[in-house]
Amino acid sequence: MSAGTPCFANRVRGHDPLSTVPRDSIERLLGSTAVFLKRDLFQPLMSGYDFMRFSAMNELVVEAHDATSIALGRQGLFRYTRHLIDDDDCYADDALAYLTNIKVPAVERLSFVELLLASARPRFGPRLAAIEDKVAGLLSANALPIIYRDGQFEPSDGPAVEQAVHDPFWDLVSHARWDNVRTDMRQALSLRDNGGPNPALYAARALESTLKIVSSGKGWLTGRERGAANVIDTLVSSKNGRFIEPWEAEMLKRFFADVRNPDAHGAGADPQPKLTPIQTSWAIEFCMISIKSLLRRG
Repeated sequence: MSAGTPCFANRVRGHDPLSTVPRDSIERLLGSTAVFLKRDLFQPLMSGYDFMRFSAMNELVVEAHDATSIALGRQGLFRYTRHLIDDDDCYADDALAYLTNIKVPAVERLSFVELLLASARPRFGPRLAAIEDKVAGLLSANALPIIYRDGQFEPSDGPAVEQAVHDPFWDLVSHARWDNVRTDMRQALSLRDNGGPNPALYAARALESTLKIVSSGKGWLTGRERGAANVIDTLVSSKNGRFIEPWEAEMLKRFFADVRNPDAHGAGADPQPKLTPIQTSWAIEFCMISIKSLLRRG
């Protein structure tokens, strides 16, 4: 997680994706989450030795509790017993009670789940994947407008868009070669979800990085390119075998000229350009789809 967006509640600040979801659906999700976390996350950490029976479990709870408190700017989320001698203290009970406390905003409780799983990752290693799959499955089963991907809760654009656009995109850019693409696209989505400025600009940066990486990988960059349009020219060049067709090149150039550039340059005395929420989502999806198309060509 980046330092600027350390938990789910912060990433969706000002735009709660659960605000229109029936309360019983949210509580059903968190209740189910508490049950399986007790079984699959906490119980495997119990020791057979009485003197340290709950030690690993308590360490996990304290670590996640403190990380979430810091991220949310709270002095604490819930009270847990800190006895020096009593070996029967089990902080997991306090954590599970917090998850089912209807007085706490759902996004904050999900933030605790997110950071609890993050704290569990070094302890469980590859075994944590099955638990994370369960989290993702519960979200889908309860038809909530959020997903769990790469250790983070994110607002969802709906199952059709997730399956056709988002999931294939993230699969294609999973290699370290595409680190900048992933970083900028995550920033675009984060800004879109919390009402931040210029989400489309970051999506366009991800697309421009992809164009450069693809062209460079083919040995087509000359070093004299001054912007995205020049890089696109290397891809559409007949000398290079027309990696993309002229109509595709024109569409990409129009996107950079009409969507990216107005946001990328100072407006002077004119009003600042601003896309509507629908236009912003379209711009992000356009970049994702374009990146997918480029990478699938090899």
